[in-house]
Amino acid sequence: MIRKPVVGGYFYPDNPQELTETIEACYKHTLGASGKTVPSQGKLTGLILPHAGYIYSGPTVTWGMARLKKEEPMPRRFLILGPNHRVIGRVAAVSPAEAWETALGQVKLDEELRNELVASGHFKADSEAHSQEHSIEVQIPFLQHLYGKESFSVLPVSLQHTLTLSNCEKLGNTLGTVLSGARFKDVCVIISSDFSHETPKAEAYSLDSQALDMIERIDPAGFYEMVVSENRSICGFVPITVFLFAIKNRKIHATRLKYSTSMDVASHPRGVGYAAVSFEEK
Repeated sequence: MIRKPVVGGYFYPDNPQELTETIEACYKHTLGASGKTVPSQGKLTGLILPHAGYIYSGPTVTWGMARLKKEEPMPRRFLILGPNHRVIGRVAAVSPAEAWETALGQVKLDEELRNELVASGHFKADSEAHSQEHSIEVQIPFLQHLYGKESFSVLPVSLQHTLTLSNCEKLGNTLGTVLSGARFKDVCVIISSDFSHETPKAEAYSLDSQALDMIERIDPAGFYEMVVSENRSICGFVPITVFLFAIKNRKIHATRLKYSTSMDVASHPRGVGYAAVSFEEK
């Protein structure tokens, strides 16, 4: 089974040439990473990246791609954690597809990693959870553009916001155990999330800075409880929490590579916040 794109032509162009040109324009945008210094302090283990329409969040995504490009050797296996906006299918669902397709071609799924997560009992193979979801799909063309003809694999994992803190901890601990195994130490995790939604610009910068401070402290419980208790509109807070639990016992340093909002791209009174954050093991 090939998972076909569902937001091509909407979140990003569905024409290969237009898509390539759009991604390259994201790098060259004032907010993009082209010509900028992207910090690196150790072995890259993960990235938080946004997932809105490329015109708005694409420039921020390029900071994560630029950090990936600096890694030697560049990772060839990616676990992509994304929120399930539609809340359909399994609550913690790995894609059972053979490959995911975009206008730039097909990317194979990591069957070995999928089998390991499903065998844990905490993740289920389910196509419905991924059938209409954009948060993972929009990451793939950026990876395809970065790697060109070089091969890489992905494993999409969709997580619902209904997961409790205890559920997140169990999933995170399972993920941490799997990724620490010798067979999966080369896997890089991408956590797909936007930040404040429908928020005035100054307020978005303030609120999201507080959230990013918590992330940089690798405090999964504190981050989760802040989002839930204050009704923060961070759509990927569960994938972020799960990942923070997965790495909390490792010497991992988080770095805020870039923060922007849709209001930095287009003038409107309320918008969405986007962040690129790297996680590195020293």
